[in-house]
Amino acid sequence: MSEPLHRIADAVADITESDAVAALTALGLQKDRRQPAKKTLRTPLPPLGPPSDVSSDVEWV
Repeated sequence: MSEPLHRIADAVADITESDAVAALTALGLQKDRRQPAKKTLRTPLPPLGPPSDVSSDVEWV
């Protein structure tokens, strides 16, 4: 670990969780920065029933 990281770790080792939250908030950390998951577009499966005349050369792996 680099020297700056050691100093940061030593500085926050003895503070409470609420103090750490306050410090990170003051530094601009947002509570929830996660982006919503993007929905993956999927081709719907064909409806159940008799086989269709459509053929496919897809190889399933």
